[in-house]
Amino acid sequence: MKTDQLIEMLAKHDVPVNKTRIALQVSLAVALGFIGSFVLLLVVFDMNPDLGMLFNNMWFWVRFLFIVSVGAISAAVLARLGRPAEASRVSVWLIVVPFALLALVAASMLVMAPREERADMLLGISWDVCARNISLLALPLFVSAIWIAKQFAPVRLRVTGAIAGLFAGAGAALIYSLHCPEIEPAFLVVWYSLGMMIPAVVGAVLAGKLLKW
Repeated sequence: MKTDQLIEMLAKHDVPVNKTRIALQVSLAVALGFIGSFVLLLVVFDMNPDLGMLFNNMWFWVRFLFIVSVGAISAAVLARLGRPAEASRVSVWLIVVPFALLALVAASMLVMAPREERADMLLGISWDVCARNISLLALPLFVSAIWIAKQFAPVRLRVTGAIAGLFAGAGAALIYSLHCPEIEPAFLVVWYSLGMMIPAVVGAVLAGKLLKW
């Protein structure tokens, strides 16, 4: 059976769905993923003892909004990709918006900054470990996101795998921000983005095996 025929068949059959049960299952899976990532943070990295001091810094909240925006958009896209009747019409380009906005802010700040300060703004003190650490913390959330995606009926497997991975990466970045002191937009748009993209690439590559149904 061709994919288009399968989508049409699934769309025509009105199968009763317990939406409350599904919502509870999805919520539990997401919660377990976040708990797993948080426990991993405590075991491997620990919390930033100066975290409270960052609350009064505007860039701390810019970091927070950037990560949450990526996570929220990827979650919304993932939900639509799980519906065969809608999947073919889903556009993933909205996900680019948070990255593009932060990139514009970072670029303008780099241009205005003295040349000798630009490297520090871009590299911070943890450029060499940031993306790796976020990817590591994404593992529990990645398992949860893939499980959630598989409960539905994904037909665009690579795209669904990539978005599930991106959601996991965004969740992991949020958890990692409890440890990481970096708040410069230039640092975030490069290294945090890379940390979120690595699980997305893994999800796309493994989607054929992980999401096959």
